[in-house]
Amino acid sequence: MKNIYWRPRAVSRTALVLIAVGSLVGLLLVENLKTVKHRPYHDQKLAAAKVAAEAMERIYYARLETSAPMDVATDPAQSGMIGLPMSAVTSISGALSAKQTTVNPNFAAVIVEMLRRAKIEEGDVVACGLSGSFPALNICLYAALETVRAKPIVISSAAASQWGANVPELLWLDMERILYEDEIFETRSVATSVGGYEDRGLGMTEEGVRLIQEGIQRNEVDLLEVASFEESIEQRLQIYRR
Repeated sequence: MKNIYWRPRAVSRTALVLIAVGSLVGLLLVENLKTVKHRPYHDQKLAAAKVAAEAMERIYYARLETSAPMDVATDPAQSGMIGLPMSAVTSISGALSAKQTTVNPNFAAVIVEMLRRAKIEEGDVVACGLSGSFPALNICLYAALETVRAKPIVISSAAASQWGANVPELLWLDMERILYEDEIFETRSVATSVGGYEDRGLGMTEEGVRLIQEGIQRNEVDLLEVASFEESIEQRLQIYRR
């Protein structure tokens, strides 16, 4: 009868059995004697990500109350954080893939890491300039800043590019107000610009600018009224330096 398998004749059957047993013992030891080593600031990163996830869920329900439906083709996670391809309050074009990438609460943990690398400690003042184009990242930033107990000074732009916070009744200013009123965040913008080209809505329709201004009034945020982009920067710096 012919052998149905091949083995080297120089190695005995006993040696092969011992090698197999040793391999199994090694595998069991590796699987059962694991050592878990967390990255620095693990607890803060986890806490920030959890808060960001809670905030995004709240915005999902707020989106359901608007007239703008969620499209599974553009928002496969049905997060509610992906805006419209075009609306009256859309400032410029935007990349859908970029917006989809940001809908991840773990970015809050990434921002915690960045803040710690910048040596931001409890009580430190952080100047923040936010855009309505990336509401999910804004949420992650708020979660990270409040987790490390920094003191942010936030100035936002009300308009948004494609797929951002460009639902007229749910601008970024609306989102942060909802999260503030629901006591998820303590942070809100102290001022805002219209946004868009030159930071004053150039290229947008009169209706679009009107809807933006209504959103600013609705959320009771101070408006930066500027004649140029340079003036917008100067006004922002003055607010940060107060």
